[in-house]
Amino acid sequence: MDVTFPGTVIPRRGKTADEFLAGLFFATKGIMLVQVREITGLDTPVLQNWVNRGWVSKPVEKRYSADQLARIMLINMLRPVTKLEHIARILSYINGATEDRADDIIPEATLYIYICNILDEVDFETVLDKEKVGSIVRQQIGSYKEPFPGAREKLISGIRLILTYYASAVIKVRADRRLTEMGLAEE
Repeated sequence: MDVTFPGTVIPRRGKTADEFLAGLFFATKGIMLVQVREITGLDTPVLQNWVNRGWVSKPVEKRYSADQLARIMLINMLRPVTKLEHIARILSYINGATEDRADDIIPEATLYIYICNILDEVDFETVLDKEKVGSIVRQQIGSYKEPFPGAREKLISGIRLILTYYASAVIKVRADRRLTEMGLAEE
């Protein structure tokens, strides 16, 4: 849908989300705050606020993991169209408490990869069609092993909601750009 990885300022350049994340974390225990800022385009106070509010778990030894970065990118990709509290609820619906990995049904990096892979396959009409997008999500998560009964359906519902919000975000950005091009935006 877009030329950058969702929630980032990084150009796709033909890479998948899996290749992108694998490249970032290939030879390191994690990435530093300055790198998260460069990847997402977010300011330090915004990122620290998200950590302080519990929307992103605290970095370990000042390093962010692939799951933490994925969570930041997921929040960033949805924030143009919904409240941060709503995004936090969606992510908690999927993976429970931020600081407790035991209640997760999927690593956030895997969730982000699933979403990017789906976005590579679909258009807006498909995202907005409950049946079609449900079928595509089920296909994408085909190898997913649920940690408890019902986790798969919970994951599917969460992904469908994220995809719908993201489609709305892309449309909003395009509409705002047109408003500016027409000289109608407030300065």
